Amino acid sequence: MQVKFLLPAAALFVLAACNKPEGCMDPLATNYDPDAEVDKGCLYEENYAMEMHFHSSLNGGELVEEQQYTINGVATNINLLQFYVSGISLISAAGDTVTSDTYLLVKPETEEYSIGDFPAGDYTKLIFHVGVDSATNHADPSQYNLGDPLGAQTPSMHWGWSFGYIFLRLDGEVDSDADGTPDPAGVFEMHVGDDHYLADIELDYAITIGDGQENIVHLDADWDTFFTGVDMVNDNTVHGTDNLSLAALLYENISGVFSAEE
Repeated sequence: MQVKFLLPAAALFVLAACNKPEGCMDPLATNYDPDAEVDKGCLYEENYAMEMHFHSSLNGGELVEEQQYTINGVATNINLLQFYVSGISLISAAGDTVTSDTYLLVKPETEEYSIGDFPAGDYTKLIFHVGVDSATNHADPSQYNLGDPLGAQTPSMHWGWSFGYIFLRLDGEVDSDADGTPDPAGVFEMHVGDDHYLADIELDYAITIGDGQENIVHLDADWDTFFTGVDMVNDNTVHGTDNLSLAALLYENISGVFSAEE
């Protein structure tokens, strides 16, 4: 006589479950396994608050507003300098890109800026824009709260017409009568903007983000480079596209202003 043994239904369920692949079932986890059918625990990246520091220089020293410099042989006062930074991205050693949604309005008197949280890891490249993306550029600035970089500014960083934001604003005075002193007759305004002049900056930048790390991106901004080829007396003013040749020159020069601090 043949004897048959029947397993209880609960035991069959346990056996079936044991045969299913185990692993992390959360797509947001670092150890996510798309083939897993039994959750075996997940691991998540830690994020760390990051800062970006800009160190602005001119004539081999610190750039300070309301101070006289010699630019392309001409005595010049820099009365105002500020510019937008957006699209801040770090590229990891594995080739993955992490992008912050932070917008900065950078001024020489302020070096430290928060740029949001970034995952721990090793990164090799830094990318950012000088200016703002097209969608933001043509949005209504009144939607932003007072104090927001994209909100109302004094002096204004928005034209109030189809060109949108002034990506970079630099105002000053030059020596127009060759007496060695900048004067009111030599007032100039370099206002770079419009979608065509959104400058892409890409730098090799090795940084490790994590616990016990500085978690700061340090950049040098050499403004001598910005004035390369500029006639400081006879061709020194542009508002968007009213001086296309100067706008194009300044746009080309912007990419050489920034470098990783040594």
